[in-house]
Amino acid sequence: MADIVSLHLLSLLPAIYRITGITVAPQANGYEMTAQLHHASASLAVTWQARQPDVRLKPGALVSPRWKSTLAVLDQPVGIQRLVYLDRPERSENLFRTAPARDAFEAGLFERAGALWERLPLGFRELFNTVFWDGQRFLRYCTGPSSMIGHHARACGNLLHSVEVAETVLRLLPLHKAANEAVALFAALVHDAGKADEYQPRRHGGWTFTDRGSLIGHRTTVVEWLAVARSRMRLGIPDAHYLSLLHALTAAQAPDWIGLRRPQTPEAHLLSLADRASGHADLVNRHQAEEGGWGRSHPHLNGRPWTLPETPARRTLPGLEAVYQAAKAAQGQERQ
Repeated sequence: MADIVSLHLLSLLPAIYRITGITVAPQANGYEMTAQLHHASASLAVTWQARQPDVRLKPGALVSPRWKSTLAVLDQPVGIQRLVYLDRPERSENLFRTAPARDAFEAGLFERAGALWERLPLGFRELFNTVFWDGQRFLRYCTGPSSMIGHHARACGNLLHSVEVAETVLRLLPLHKAANEAVALFAALVHDAGKADEYQPRRHGGWTFTDRGSLIGHRTTVVEWLAVARSRMRLGIPDAHYLSLLHALTAAQAPDWIGLRRPQTPEAHLLSLADRASGHADLVNRHQAEEGGWGRSHPHLNGRPWTLPETPARRTLPGLEAVYQAAKAAQGQERQ
C-alpha cells in the first residue's frame, strides 16, 4: 500500500527542479548531500549519499531527482537515490516555473513571462531553453537591470521590460496582418537578453559595465548566444524565421556607413515600437508628479514630464485588450 501511494505522489511531482542551495557533509564512507530544490508547483529539500560530490551540482543548476521506491513525504529533507545534473536542454520545460521568487512581484513577473513562453511554438521554446539552460545566465537575465540609470534600472528590470515589450507586441499584432507571432514574440523576450552579461553590480550599490558590456554590447551578445544555441538544437528553426528574428534584433535607424540595416519587416517594426513604449513609460511613471503637473527631470526624457492629475475615471478606462475585443466584435457584427 505504501508503494502505491508513493508512486501516485511521485507522478504528481515535477520532473525538473532548480537548485537553490546545497550542502556537502563528509561521512565515513563518502558524503551526505543535501539540496534545496525549487519548482513553482513544489519546493522541497532532498538528501542522498554519494561517494564523491558532483561539482556541477550548485545553485542555479537544473536537476532531476531519482526517487526511492518508497517516498517518506513527511521527512524533511526527503531521502532520494541521487540527484542527476541535466546538461542537455529540455525543450518542453518552462524555465520560468523553476525561477525562485523572492517576493510576490517577482512571482507574478515569472508567471507572466512563463505564460508568454507557453505561446511560443516548440522550435522557439527549444531555442529559448538552449540559450538559457545555463542557470547563472538565466538568473542574470531574470534579476538584472535593463539599464544603469535609464529605464527599468533596478533588480528584475530587464525581465520586466522584456515582458512589457512582449505583451505590447502581442497587442499590436492585429495592426500587421503579415507579422509572424512566434518571431515577434521571441524577439521581444530576448531583445535585451544580452544585458545579462552587459552589467554587473557595484560593490557599494548600483551597476557598472562588464568588460563584455564595454567592448561588445548586448545586441552582439544575444546574436552570439542564438547562433551557438541554434547549432545545438535538435528541432531547429527554419532559415527564413531565423533571418527575420536576427533582423528584428539588429535592425536600427542609423547611418548606412555604420553597417546596420533599418527595420524592414513587420516583426522589426513591432519590436521597435513596443521597446520605445515600454522604456518611455517606465521613465515617465517613475518621474511624474503624483498630484499631476510637472514631474522630475531625467536626461532621457529631455526634461520633465507633465501629466494630468490622477482621477478615478482614468483608472477605469478599458485596457488595450478590451479595446481590441470590442473592435473584433464590431467587425463581426458588420459582416453579418
